[in-house]
Amino acid sequence: MSSVPFMMRRVSNHVTRLICRRYADLFQIHPVLEYPKCGGTWLCRMLADTLQLPFAQYASMPVAMPSVVHGHWAYHKGYRNVTFLVRDGRDVMVSFYFHFVRERHNPVERGFGITLDKLYGPDADLNDIRTHLPRFIEHLSKNPLGAPSSWQHYNNEWWDRPHTVYTRYEALRTDCIAEMTRIAEAHGVQPEAWRVERAVSGHSMERAAGRAPGEEDRGSFIRKGVVGDWVNHFSDEARQVFADLAGETLVRLGYEQSKDWKTWGACPQAPEATGKTA
Repeated sequence: MSSVPFMMRRVSNHVTRLICRRYADLFQIHPVLEYPKCGGTWLCRMLADTLQLPFAQYASMPVAMPSVVHGHWAYHKGYRNVTFLVRDGRDVMVSFYFHFVRERHNPVERGFGITLDKLYGPDADLNDIRTHLPRFIEHLSKNPLGAPSSWQHYNNEWWDRPHTVYTRYEALRTDCIAEMTRIAEAHGVQPEAWRVERAVSGHSMERAAGRAPGEEDRGSFIRKGVVGDWVNHFSDEARQVFADLAGETLVRLGYEQSKDWKTWGACPQAPEATGKTA
């Protein structure tokens, strides 16, 4: 990746954040914010098509026009028109682990390989996620990637804020058309049914990856696209580590009844999403 375009996008993103803190309503900018690996890019594309706005994904200049923008920004009271996406943190940890493993030889992301070597040694069997995940969860909590803080702190900071529409990855996977319609309506838009259907179908996993949800490809950015896959990879030790670090947040967001990891199971029904608060 050329350093000049990268720096331009980085500066552009910073200025766009500042614009959104004061002028999101004026310019009709819709920030979609999330902790990384929650499906934010997917949501941005569907929301942009539903609202008939451009998705300013790789903007090299600051955005100050009607559009959908994407970020992992820390909370600020000045933001407006926010759609905040949450996902079960245990699935996020699994997704992040496989992301590190997949990109460990990428020269642009060379830090991933270095991190894995430091955590497990250069000869470790990285396919043995059940053994390695506890230490990875601890590492990612102390050294967040792409976000200003850990999964638990980031979501706690953003949860139950005004001027924000909340949605869940799980709700999008359960009934995407209904959820996208609800999000648009919460933003004051009454979308035509055919437009929502086209937005959802146009950005489905089948269209984006050529696979149905549940068909795994560990070499793909879109690895599996399912809810609750963490139960296939979390050992008891991983459950304990995550409970100690983020169990209270898991309960606060509605993913479990208790932070006692021995009671945890897959969450087949997404907790009810929160509407817009004024």
